Amino acid sequence: MVLGALVGTLAATLAYKQQSVVVDLGNGPSDAKLNAIWSIVDRNYVDRLDADSVMDKVYAAMLSTLDPHSIYLTQKELARETEALRGNFEGVGLLLQMKNDTVCVTQVIPGGPSERAGVQAGDRIIKIDGLDIAGKKMSLDSVVARLRGPRKSMVDITINRLSEHKTTTLKVVRNIISMPSLTYSGMLDKKTGYLRLDRFGETTYDEFCNAVKDLKAKGMERLVLDLRDNSGGLLSAALGICDELLPDRELIVYTQGAHQRRQEEHSSRGGLFCKGELIVMIDEYSASASEIVAGAVQDNDRGLIVGRRSFGKGLVQQRFPLPDRSAIQLTTSRYYTPSGRCIQRPYNKGTDEYYADFAQNIIDEYDGDSALYKINDSTPYYTAKGRTVYGGGGIYPDHTIHYKSDENVVYYNRLLNKGLLSDYIFDYVSYKGSTIKQKHPTEESFLKNYTVSDAMLEQLFANAEKKGIARDAKGIARYREEIRTRIKAGIGDMLYSNNAFYYLLLPYDPELKEALSLMK
Repeated sequence: MVLGALVGTLAATLAYKQQSVVVDLGNGPSDAKLNAIWSIVDRNYVDRLDADSVMDKVYAAMLSTLDPHSIYLTQKELARETEALRGNFEGVGLLLQMKNDTVCVTQVIPGGPSERAGVQAGDRIIKIDGLDIAGKKMSLDSVVARLRGPRKSMVDITINRLSEHKTTTLKVVRNIISMPSLTYSGMLDKKTGYLRLDRFGETTYDEFCNAVKDLKAKGMERLVLDLRDNSGGLLSAALGICDELLPDRELIVYTQGAHQRRQEEHSSRGGLFCKGELIVMIDEYSASASEIVAGAVQDNDRGLIVGRRSFGKGLVQQRFPLPDRSAIQLTTSRYYTPSGRCIQRPYNKGTDEYYADFAQNIIDEYDGDSALYKINDSTPYYTAKGRTVYGGGGIYPDHTIHYKSDENVVYYNRLLNKGLLSDYIFDYVSYKGSTIKQKHPTEESFLKNYTVSDAMLEQLFANAEKKGIARDAKGIARYREEIRTRIKAGIGDMLYSNNAFYYLLLPYDPELKEALSLMK
């Protein structure tokens, strides 16, 4: 499961800058040989082949021999990745999930076109522009493609709403949909602010600055920047954030490669939060741009790095567009933290071994009692104040949060991992969502007044039994209130925004609690 997730999310997580030149295809030394091979295959292979599909795989295979993060992007892949970094797309503003053979709405983006048209979380999509969708075994990607379209264009969406026992067709006018990279910001107490970043995109720096200004206006004197599970993004966004966290003229990072001379990046001024207590949280899925921020903060002794060893991606990619609207994302340099560390994990044994080794590291660190279980490079480096740090495999935290064993959490984890909690929340919203929204028209009212009843918990536990998960009295007793809060957070996430989700669950985050205990 870990490997499957990583190959998708960490294949190329840092785009340094996009090349403006268009690469000329042809005139390469191997063109004649490649054409000859294709001619033989095309004329003699046992099955009919799609030339474009085969060649896409050839290009991808060629780049995969270089390093795990040099990749070939097809037109669709390039568009998808560009969209994610840009932070917006043209569409209707829905988060969808396929349940059995029906596409269901799991969240309506606040302020988006679907919300204005009246679509609600829990709705089942039956038709799009009169075309039957439900029960047709249509892929989720195909459904999304039909919902996407240019701004100001219209699409008819026929939905079935179980909470009102009705089917209706709604006209939705497509618009620009924003995808914020700053998932949540808020005050944890009167002096401590909290920011959670999911990725580093084109809008991240502005989102970060606006959030810091807002939190400072609310009295923030110390900050927790949560980069857990953040696999990276644009270097420019990471540099911008470091500029706001560091004093003037501090080295943030430098890059260098065989065809790239050393290029240093420094903070340009005293930023928005260059003073005040700072904790940066990382884990094994923090990579790339996240590691640049963590490394700059650590090496300049600006704050405390808390969590577990990060992924270890110290390679920088540049994007080279091709004439057919595909692109090459090529590693052109390594980056180094201010102390001179390159935190790239070894990749000389190939991509498969690269990710397998990462998974093994997680197992080793879980079984061991030290975050320094396996240091790939024992060369010592030194921070601005002379503390020893290491490279060659990620950023090692100043304070390690170890994996913890708790036999009582097994039942709760099974509810989560089997999807029973999310299924229960979705079904509950499907039938009760309209009633909840009527009684609590605002998120504030929901957070303050809505209660998950004991009867709802009992229904969840009974559903789990039917699915083969036996009740665990100790597990239920230990995590009963957290399960109750998780249900409320999930309902709030579907009906209002993910602010409700984080607001409710952050007080139950044991790693955040441990980080906060280190503030002084």
